[in-house]
Amino acid sequence: MQYQGTAIIRVNGREIESLTGATFTTGGFTRQPVKGARVYGFNQTPIEATINMTIPNSANTSIADLNNMTDVTITFIPDAGKQWLMPNAWANGNASVNGEGNITCGFTSCEAKEI
Repeated sequence: MQYQGTAIIRVNGREIESLTGATFTTGGFTRQPVKGARVYGFNQTPIEATINMTIPNSANTSIADLNNMTDVTITFIPDAGKQWLMPNAWANGNASVNGEGNITCGFTSCEAKEI
């Protein structure tokens, strides 16, 4: 059985040169217990889908372009199978470059769909 070792991330069909360590969250709901004299159940609050990644900085990379992306389609493609689509995603606007020449950036969407 194969387990995930790598993943490809695409924005509007174009592969992003992401480094190891990207984090993808499918979104859905967060659940909190409802308590009184006993635990009665739970309530839930919707949460968004997110993906955060690190990419190497190059002459072809624009932090401003990354920060300004809206209404993009993100595809998360792990090598172990099951792919995910984040439609109508937007950049979180926090892209930054560190001293090692790596850019961290993230995207959010209302939902992620397994495809």
